[in-house]
Amino acid sequence: MDYYNIFPKILFSYLIKIFLKNILLVLLIFLFLIFLIDFIEIYRRASEKINFNNNEKFIPILIYLSLLKLPLTIKNILPISILISSVVTFIKWKQNNYFVIVRTVGISLKKTIFLPCVLVLFIGLLSLFFLHPLANYCNYKYKSLENKYFGHKVEETISLSKNGIWIRKKTNDGFLIIKSENITKNKNVLNNVEIFKFDNNNNFINKIIARTASLQGNILLLKKGKIFNPQITNKFFDIFSIKLSNKFNTFDFNSEIAENMNLVDLYNYILLMKKLGVNYSNHLIFLLKELFQPILIVSLILMSAPLILKNNERKFPLTIVCLTILIGFVIYFLVDFMYVLGSMEKLNPYIAGIGPIGVCFFIGCYLVSAFDEIKK
Repeated sequence: MDYYNIFPKILFSYLIKIFLKNILLVLLIFLFLIFLIDFIEIYRRASEKINFNNNEKFIPILIYLSLLKLPLTIKNILPISILISSVVTFIKWKQNNYFVIVRTVGISLKKTIFLPCVLVLFIGLLSLFFLHPLANYCNYKYKSLENKYFGHKVEETISLSKNGIWIRKKTNDGFLIIKSENITKNKNVLNNVEIFKFDNNNNFINKIIARTASLQGNILLLKKGKIFNPQITNKFFDIFSIKLSNKFNTFDFNSEIAENMNLVDLYNYILLMKKLGVNYSNHLIFLLKELFQPILIVSLILMSAPLILKNNERKFPLTIVCLTILIGFVIYFLVDFMYVLGSMEKLNPYIAGIGPIGVCFFIGCYLVSAFDEIKK
């Protein structure tokens, strides 16, 4: 029996078990704390609702609402959890001289951390293809129940279809249903508009068609159109305004809807937005971030390993540990900062979505290679 070849396999198997155990432990600690905070916040909001307090299923409903937020929480904290787990694991490996043992049989640092990288890449892919759809469904369910129990009033809703853009806006005496063929990008002007006006009792008042519609504070400004009234003579106009209940400067095609879509639907939705002239930067960057999150997780491992392993002492200075974790947090928030810049169209969406992750990955690869060269 070739013990020289079998020994590294046994050791790697043991090291991976330690790594998985630490990931699970850190994730559970974070989840418990976040679940507790969410439950307290939901309880606070619920306690303000008299009807809710009189409900005999009060506590079970609150627990259910808190649980619905967990899949999205896991998805969001997974990179940081794996970073902290990797730091803890590498420290334990170093203190127990596992790396010394591995190097004595001729295995480099690259090969040593290859398995952890493959493992976290696999975890990232599982998150992408299984956790992501579950998180989207649970988040959608949570939003629905939140509106039901807490009475969240929606001032504006926007939906897109092959027939055009549909917008619901609140007015002082009712609401508007607006249909537009497309929108002039960057000018925020709806083209070829049809507006259906209703009162607070959902009774139809009139229909308005216009060449364009734009927002100016709490005024919806229409140009070149016609008002169709059921009971009086129809009226043509060059400029006509409708007062809204709140001030809006833009039609808000925000990225919240992306969190309720699977990746295929989100990609198709982006194509539809592009066709209708809607700014799709937020949605594209969100899609790229989700697709490349497994690479981000691997990058954090590659960058943390050399920083921990270059310390030759068995007792690790707290500054090294804190610095390593801090770098991970900085990278994580840098990705979000680039996302904001891309959403504001200050950066190309592809640069904002992929750029930071790609840079971190190549820096991590360089650090591992440089560390290996030093040790040779």
